[in-house]
Amino acid sequence: MMEASARRFLDERHPATVACRMAGDPAEQSDLWATVAQLGWPALLLPEPAGGMGQGLGAAWPLAVQAGRHLLTAPLVANMTLLQRLPAESHDGGKLAAWLEPVLTGSAAYAPAQRRPDGSLLVEYALAQRQALAWRYSQAGIRLELHGPCAGPAGVGIDPTAGSLRLAAGRPADILDVSMSDGQRAAWLQGYRLLRAAEMLGAAWAALDAAAAHARQRQQFGRAIGANQAVKHRLANDWMALDDAALAGKEAARLLDDAADEPAARACAVFELLALESAPRAAQHAIQLHGALGIAWESGMHLYLKRVLHIAAMLGGGRRRSELLDILWNDGGQAAAA
Repeated sequence: MMEASARRFLDERHPATVACRMAGDPAEQSDLWATVAQLGWPALLLPEPAGGMGQGLGAAWPLAVQAGRHLLTAPLVANMTLLQRLPAESHDGGKLAAWLEPVLTGSAAYAPAQRRPDGSLLVEYALAQRQALAWRYSQAGIRLELHGPCAGPAGVGIDPTAGSLRLAAGRPADILDVSMSDGQRAAWLQGYRLLRAAEMLGAAWAALDAAAAHARQRQQFGRAIGANQAVKHRLANDWMALDDAALAGKEAARLLDDAADEPAARACAVFELLALESAPRAAQHAIQLHGALGIAWESGMHLYLKRVLHIAAMLGGGRRRSELLDILWNDGGQAAAA
């Protein structure tokens, strides 16, 4: 039901064809986020005592996938997870409640930001007057920081629909320290990364669907090109790879919701590795299958590939894949047999 509802809403309100136009339009973005808040999506993972729905990552999964499928230009995953999935004892009013209030009412959304080695911030979904939300580890748990508001054109990065921007190193406008155990901190970050990877899968699936539709319609030598084994086998392999990743992701979400720390960590590593391998490959193959049409700006196929590559880079890309293989080979640090 959640998936069907999200698909209907985004098909009508935010089809992928409008992503470039909406990305830099503050008025459109403000109206879109207000409607998203009315649907209750930002409150999905917030504990019920704090005014949320108290659902788990399994319920949020289809929203993240549909956000990717429709190249959503609003920072849904970040605003659905980073503040809402903090330990329950953090949601007792005070500063966190004040930070959450504009997100839940639809008056504002935060732009997720990652710190670079030089201290600057790489901000996604940046808009004028939108504050950036960054985080770092602290001795007690994590430190959340509000920076900005953002200013200037958001033109950094490969994905024009993600509105990336660099903020110079500076003092945050506000700070929130949250006490968390190592296990809580790991689960908090794994949940965010899991939904970002689900968003990446959604974009890859949309590209694959477009490629399959093209293969059914495009005629060469009197028959559809999809009748050729070289075409249909590649499409089938990409579908299987994305489906394998999705099954692993749903299992990882279930284990995180059940607070099964060690099995969840391994499941998250398996899922992230499968997603980082399958999504870019499927999106690249989709462009190749379209031939000359696939590389034309008018086709829009490049936008799916760019969203996939953008998220893959934010998740760590090739370096992260090597780290994940080490985690799985060593099985949590224990030396594995040859």
